[in-house]
Amino acid sequence: MKGKNTSGVFQGIHDIRVEEREQPTITNDSVILNVEATGICGTDLHIYHEGLVPSGSVLGHEFCGELVEVGAEVKDLKVGDRVVVNPMYNGVGLGLSPGGFANQVRIVNAQLGKNILKIPESITTDKGALLEPLTVGLAAINKTDMSAADNVLVSGCGTIGLVTIAALKSKGIENIIATDISEKRLELAKTLGAKYTFNPSTDGDLKDFIVKQYGEVNALDYSGMLPNLTTVFECTGVSALFTQCLDLLAPDGKMTVLAIYSKETTMNPNSVVYKRLNVQGSLFYTDEDFLEAISLVETGKVDVTPIITHHFPLDELPKAFEVQADSGQSVKVVVTCN
Repeated sequence: MKGKNTSGVFQGIHDIRVEEREQPTITNDSVILNVEATGICGTDLHIYHEGLVPSGSVLGHEFCGELVEVGAEVKDLKVGDRVVVNPMYNGVGLGLSPGGFANQVRIVNAQLGKNILKIPESITTDKGALLEPLTVGLAAINKTDMSAADNVLVSGCGTIGLVTIAALKSKGIENIIATDISEKRLELAKTLGAKYTFNPSTDGDLKDFIVKQYGEVNALDYSGMLPNLTTVFECTGVSALFTQCLDLLAPDGKMTVLAIYSKETTMNPNSVVYKRLNVQGSLFYTDEDFLEAISLVETGKVDVTPIITHHFPLDELPKAFEVQADSGQSVKVVVTCN
């Protein structure tokens, strides 16, 4: 008879419970892994605050672990392999299939290089738990037409903003302004590769600051001068800052949006037209993005573990969510699951 599988279960808004469920059962096309650690993601917080997934869902899609069972039809994987899971294939931890806030997880239709990716022993548990969010940042950069000459603003230094900064630095981008209202997060931004930091609560006007660092260029409609800001990654989810970033961009500027917004915003589309802006959203990632993230971490070109501010055991998951939801207290919370 199968044993118990301690799991973190979403039961409703602000209601995460630790429950005992049955251990998953192997099938011919699946693998089962013991979860080492799982990060609490901004998407998890949206679910925590707003619902969005069915009651009874086991959350957690940023995790790594070790294979303990491998189905008979699964190729190129074996018991003992350390792996990270790409949740985009099965909706793992996103309300479609059980996720990584558990002792064990079953991944169906397991395919190496797709929904299962091997990681070497040199990638620690903490680094493994951060591979998925790093991939989110990499995907946004990879779909943005950039060069080393770009003048960049990263708006918001939560987990996604910070990993985006680290990924930009790994690709040779030097001119990076990071902005946030948290000095703790701005210090981390500096550590991970930001050249400049700006706190709107204490540092004056952002437009003036950008002009000071990057200079100015002529507006295409001869209306005056604009900051020489060529690229923005918007990671706050604050509607007013979305509009502000559009206004700050130079002609032919690029804005890639990674955040999820709880409130609608209004904007003047002429800002896009008169400046010939390229505005795009970035959601999910490719297999190649994920493999690149693993390579960057394995080779030591990127280490985003400084963003981890708290560790909690799985049986304290409700407290872990409370801490993660307090942006003044935490940056990244990682949950140890075995």
